[in-house]
Amino acid sequence: MAQEHPTVMYEQLHRPKLGFSGPQALWFLDQLVSNQVENLTPGQGLEALLLTPKGRITSVLRILATAQGALVDADGGDLQGLYDFFANRVFATRVQVSDVTDDFLILRLLGPNALSTVAAGLELSEAMPEGAHCNLSVGSAIVVALAPPFEGVDLWVRPERMPDILAVLERCRIRTIDRSEYEVMRVEAGVPAFDPDLSGSYLPQEAALERAVHYSKGCYLGQEAVAMAQRGRVRKRLRHLNFTSETALGEVSFDGEAAGTVTSVSRRGYGIGMIKTAVPPDSQVTVGDTRAPATVKELPGTVYGPSVPSARELRERLRNPE
Repeated sequence: MAQEHPTVMYEQLHRPKLGFSGPQALWFLDQLVSNQVENLTPGQGLEALLLTPKGRITSVLRILATAQGALVDADGGDLQGLYDFFANRVFATRVQVSDVTDDFLILRLLGPNALSTVAAGLELSEAMPEGAHCNLSVGSAIVVALAPPFEGVDLWVRPERMPDILAVLERCRIRTIDRSEYEVMRVEAGVPAFDPDLSGSYLPQEAALERAVHYSKGCYLGQEAVAMAQRGRVRKRLRHLNFTSETALGEVSFDGEAAGTVTSVSRRGYGIGMIKTAVPPDSQVTVGDTRAPATVKELPGTVYGPSVPSARELRERLRNPE
């Protein structure tokens, strides 16, 4: 009997990847990225952002703690630029930065049964830790759980092991999808990608990526701008759109006025776009020259952005400081 939600595979082979080794590897990363990295233990991972001094996103990073330090892959930014950014800031820190892009290939497996399918096929002896983003399997592959709202895992595979891994996945009857089908799944799930959705030099709150920011950690590049945005209200934010009939890219209109831009669409009636926060969720808008009707939603798995606290909330904070 076929699975109700079959697992599919998309080959992601070209993301920049860096290795950080040495006793201060996690501490070094913690000083530069938006999330708290220093306390990770081998087998744990998280998302973090690389920001400009003004708090604008240049790369979305996935940081995986290892026994040697960390592995990092990036959405956004070129390999040489990322390598230079970190390597030029080492100074006296006990960390070595290396380009490991050619050391691993990434296979993305999507579907609610992806982890169980892979675990059975690869005969993994370790279970995915509760709440962790990654689990290191010695030998065959590194298994990395995807951040919500995507359901699935990434397999980091060394090139020489790729034929063996592909043979296992074939025996598991995992179908390979192409870029167009992957884009349908990505947009439908509401997962923004750096190009085209995140390429507008956005604050984390505008990109709905608060989950990749630790608001009480020590200083990091861009922290002041991010903290200021968190105390106020951003004027635009990445949103999910549900189209009524046809889909369309381009300018969004709300009550006859320009309200944003749709940057990604799927043929199944979904889109992602940067929309003014003055447009409330569940509002009806039109998109593009065809004025395609759509409903504005928050991206799945995110919460609405920062808001100005009321006088009552401020009084409560003063009475009960954390």
